Amino acid sequence: MMTRRTSLRSAAAVIGASAAIAFAASTPAFAANEGTYYGNWGGCAATEEIQLHYVNGGYHDQMEFFPTGTGVNCLFSIDDANDNAIWTSTGAGSGWIDDGPGKYLCPQIHDKATGVMEWQGVCN
Repeated sequence: MMTRRTSLRSAAAVIGASAAIAFAASTPAFAANEGTYYGNWGGCAATEEIQLHYVNGGYHDQMEFFPTGTGVNCLFSIDDANDNAIWTSTGAGSGWIDDGPGKYLCPQIHDKATGVMEWQGVCN
């Protein structure tokens, strides 16, 4: 049989757990890799940004990769987990690309003449 003291403790535990769940549900999860990163190789340079954006009713990671130095052999790309290029450019920026749950993006600078990846940014 529960005593009044035990039932009060149980009620307090349930309320505390409910509050913790409610708080966690309303607080966005921040990506460990959020920030601005810079990369270069030869005459090629680019800036990578990873930020949380409010999209479709929730916070989701977004990545942007934009060239800041475009030499003759520069090829910029964002590849997925299978090394398939989902965006490539010799000078224009990618714009914001969703890299939320279940997605993996990896910015790279390649030597356009040889196809060799020369620099890889923060993959998220």
